[in-house]
Amino acid sequence: MDLERRIQMLERDLREQVKNWERFFAGNLRVPPEVERARLAQRLRSLAEQNFTRRADQFRVEQLQHRFMTYSQNWERMLREREEGRGAAREAVSSPRTQPHVEEANGPTVTSVDSSGRGPLYDRYVAAKRQLGLDVRMGRLEFDQQLDRQRDELEKKLGRKVQFEVRVEDGKVKLAARKVRQRGSD
Repeated sequence: MDLERRIQMLERDLREQVKNWERFFAGNLRVPPEVERARLAQRLRSLAEQNFTRRADQFRVEQLQHRFMTYSQNWERMLREREEGRGAAREAVSSPRTQPHVEEANGPTVTSVDSSGRGPLYDRYVAAKRQLGLDVRMGRLEFDQQLDRQRDELEKKLGRKVQFEVRVEDGKVKLAARKVRQRGSD
């Protein structure tokens, strides 16, 4: 097979690989296309090891390698963020099926307010994470302990009671603290 044809095939395969990764991050593929990425990387390496007679062909192969490496680094970053539950992998457009009623058009959506400090806030936090298709990596006990620590720190800093609410902002689930209004002040 001639060099021009091999370069064209690799360019086409890279475009296909990009589409597959976009499908994975959109939730249409269950498993990341790692095997195909490894095959493409091997084919690019073997092509780059050839001796080129024309500088233009060498340049095209180098550019193709560079594009592939850039995409690979982005895919690895997005996978890592997805595994860590940071949600940045939500950059891909997701279908209404995966986000049934998350409203982001007019700012943050308040899902619940924590008045007691226990129970319902965690449940709503978990529900909001699942609604976005994100994994919940924190159990109720750990959640409550972190919430208690944050509440104590904020109350010392502000000199007032605080309560928490679950918010969905930019495809991420966040806990937001706010001061509790005290009678006779504010």
